[in-house]
Amino acid sequence: MALLLTILTALLAAALVIALVVSLFIILRTLQSVRRHIEKINWGVRAIEKETEMLGGVATLNGGLTALAGGLESVATHFTNVDRNVGTVGEALLRG
Repeated sequence: MALLLTILTALLAAALVIALVVSLFIILRTLQSVRRHIEKINWGVRAIEKETEMLGGVATLNGGLTALAGGLESVATHFTNVDRNVGTVGEALLRG
């Protein structure tokens, strides 16, 4: 009877070890699959980073364009004054 229990215990221990090995193998395959997906995501992020690195100067460009807009508003005001003055001179010439 003791021999039978010993054999059954050894068989159950072997079955447990086999189940653990199979489970660990399945986990390993799943982790490898996840790693492949993470590598693809990493590659995509690097590609996006490379394609958008030129956008770093947008803040500087925006500041320059804001200053240019202010200058153009000043020029527009001067042209409005010139137009008004030319109109006044034109009316005076037509009357005179």
